[in-house]
Amino acid sequence: MGSLPPELRRYLAVVALFTLGNSSNLFLLLRAQELGVPPAQVPLLWAAVSAVAMLFSAPLAGWSDRVGRWQLLVGGYGAYALFYLLLGNLRLGGMALFALFGFYGLFMAATEGVEKALVADLAPPEQRGRAFGWFNLTTGALLLPASILFGWLYQAASPAAAFGLSASCSLAAALLLARFRPGAGGALASP
Repeated sequence: MGSLPPELRRYLAVVALFTLGNSSNLFLLLRAQELGVPPAQVPLLWAAVSAVAMLFSAPLAGWSDRVGRWQLLVGGYGAYALFYLLLGNLRLGGMALFALFGFYGLFMAATEGVEKALVADLAPPEQRGRAFGWFNLTTGALLLPASILFGWLYQAASPAAAFGLSASCSLAAALLLARFRPGAGGALASP
């Protein structure tokens, strides 16, 4: 990893922090059931997420080419934090829950492709394979601990505590990423 550019290593640290708060999506569906969504309607919630992500992924990816990937990613991480805070503190479900899950689809559309595009932007062409390997290792290695920690907090403390931790990690990642500014070619450089 030491041979990767410093900007890419800083970006991977931000991704690691975000991923530490990004537990399994099954917790979202568990929370929806607790809020009164009948089990037969839970797949409809995830269908709403998928539909919104599908509809907005290409337009938001194109937008990231114009406004900057880092700005879109900061907004996406912020949206994730807001979603998790709201979901963790809701008391009742209903149609608002479907809208909230649709909003989560926007987060997915705004971040999934952009995170990877930033890796390509920050890595020299001869190091892109290594850079993507480190990106995937970082996210893959932290997903299991993130889910274990989230599940433990969910059960030992409360859903609000678990969702609050995830929101905090995402907000911290967004703030760290916001400290970066576009450098040459849309890359990230410290201020």
